[in-house]
Amino acid sequence: MRRKLYKNLGEVDLRKSFDDLLFGSDGSIPHNYLVLLRKRKQDSFNKDIQCTCVSQITQEANVEDNCNFCLGEGFIWKETFHRCYSTLLGADGGKANRTKRIAPGSIRTDYKIFYFKYDTIISYKDKIIELRLDNEGKLTVPYERAIIYKPESIQEYRSDYGRIEYIAIYAREESSIRENR
Repeated sequence: MRRKLYKNLGEVDLRKSFDDLLFGSDGSIPHNYLVLLRKRKQDSFNKDIQCTCVSQITQEANVEDNCNFCLGEGFIWKETFHRCYSTLLGADGGKANRTKRIAPGSIRTDYKIFYFKYDTIISYKDKIIELRLDNEGKLTVPYERAIIYKPESIQEYRSDYGRIEYIAIYAREESSIRENR
């Protein structure tokens, strides 16, 4: 029904165009890679579940021992794979120019923007984790976290009748957590 509606109106279906870019269509190359989306687990009262490493006295996670469950963040997480597209952005021009590609020779990695499908549920408490890739863009085995990003701006791009067409997440490069290598 959606395709028929857009075909009859002569309009571009932005969701379909985004999916075609991300996953490829009609022989085109997919432009995506796998990331982990880390969400805090919640109890039946919608409260974040604290990790067992959190001190009952200080209410702080045990960062010294690098807890295997929460990685020192103090909460239990659920991680799921998502496909996205991302690019580095400079700070010139503020948010209005963030979707403009950086000119060759002027690499300023102030922000990274991640583009996700319209139905991705993400909040400011979540984390985006880039995994280590080999030279061909395939995940290394065993999986290894490379960079952990915290969303700073979540922008739902809306268009046709106000529906969400895709989601952009802005994350500061300087505040990301890089695994030691």
